[in-house]
Amino acid sequence: MIKLIATGVWILVVTLGGVYAAVTFGNHGADDKAAEVVRPPHFVQSETVTLPVVADGKVSGYFLVRASLEVDEDALKDVKVPVPTFLTDELYSLLVGDKLVNVKDADKFDVAGFKTRIKDGLNTRLDKPLVKQVLIEQMDFISKEEIEARDPSRKPKQIVVDTDPPPPKPAPAAAAH
Repeated sequence: MIKLIATGVWILVVTLGGVYAAVTFGNHGADDKAAEVVRPPHFVQSETVTLPVVADGKVSGYFLVRASLEVDEDALKDVKVPVPTFLTDELYSLLVGDKLVNVKDADKFDVAGFKTRIKDGLNTRLDKPLVKQVLIEQMDFISKEEIEARDPSRKPKQIVVDTDPPPPKPAPAAAAH
């Protein structure tokens, strides 16, 4: 019985000594200063926007566009207007006003230039470098004839095909202890 108690005390002393040595001689948070907290990117997602294409004074079809913006979270706190509204307006200006896309030559469409123009236009309008990156999730064209035919087997003409993945979903908040 005395051997059992002595063994238990010995294990207790060794364990407590190991923990004390680890705490005393361990690294006192030198890595904490060097390690920066990396925040995940913040995304602002738009709804699918339907924009008319006007040719010869008549609507000839519609662009279906869905985009997301990677934004600077600190700069976003200072913005008092809804960013998706500005994104929709910028898309309307570029696709309908400037007629940036010629549907007949859609295969020659400069996706990178389009994204840059959206980014630069929004940053200029908001007077700060808010937008870091533009992600185009969907950009299709559907003609008026296709709409009127109501043929479910006909699909819209894809202008931008899988260039960007959808933005990641925000991670659930960890439980506080």
